[in-house]
Amino acid sequence: MMDSARLDALLTAAGAYRWGIAAAEPVDEAAAALYLDWIAAGKHGEMGYLDRYHDVRRDPRLLLDGAVARSVIVAAFNYYHPATSRLPIARYARALDYHEVVRDRLRAVAEAITAETGASCRVTVDTAPLRERYMAVKAGLGFVGLNNLLIIPGAGSYFFLGEIVTDLELPPSQPCTMSCGDCGRCVERCPGRALDGRGGMDARRCLSYLTIEYRGETMPVDSLSVLYGCDACQLACPHNAAPPVTEIPEFQPSEAVLTLTRDDIAGMTQQEFSRIFRHSAVKRTKLSGLLRNLRYLVLT
Repeated sequence: MMDSARLDALLTAAGAYRWGIAAAEPVDEAAAALYLDWIAAGKHGEMGYLDRYHDVRRDPRLLLDGAVARSVIVAAFNYYHPATSRLPIARYARALDYHEVVRDRLRAVAEAITAETGASCRVTVDTAPLRERYMAVKAGLGFVGLNNLLIIPGAGSYFFLGEIVTDLELPPSQPCTMSCGDCGRCVERCPGRALDGRGGMDARRCLSYLTIEYRGETMPVDSLSVLYGCDACQLACPHNAAPPVTEIPEFQPSEAVLTLTRDDIAGMTQQEFSRIFRHSAVKRTKLSGLLRNLRYLVLT
């Protein structure tokens, strides 16, 4: 067993802004059905990976090889920084790739847990069929807003989530029971009208999806207001009125990204793209995707 104070010390040292524990148990029937209905309606677009491993996605106990998971430690890492960029690039993509940063930080915690308890651990950062936001709610970190993002009360939504799935049995946190109520500001401000106002969203209308995950050479829209990712729903959210500024060095925005211009992107070579975005989430769209997005970008 590992006590809460020791876990808190490890996770705080790793840079976690908030953390909690969810029992590794099957997703409730209503949440599971809602997800399957979303997939059946095709609202996941071209993200085919979301329609795989439904058994594991439904039951996180299956996430450990050779062991039965009993607990999911969920940690939130703040990435907000007030710096502005010349081009509309989502805040999360202006610094180092969160997959690498959060994974490395949580791996150190997982190694300490294994060394001190002998427990098996697996670190996931948006890299496994795990219902991350669902687990974050169960772990008491916050609630899922009408924009489909996790909102941490008093801190907002500019956070990355990472998990340590373990066969160590830990006392679960009290789930968060808050909600957006009838606010709806994010629904009104969504440029693609992707949010339905009841907690559902159609990824095919989301500008973040279109500029990152969508692979078509031509866009299903006439123009874009963003180059990569979209923060419109977060900017509209009252919970983000005064977000805390990140203290994590790796999440300080890159000057090379902040100062990019249209001409820089239009004339960018593969070598330049690789140099600037080598350790950035932007590499996911590849240079061809970024140039495609630029063709549709209309700035007002």
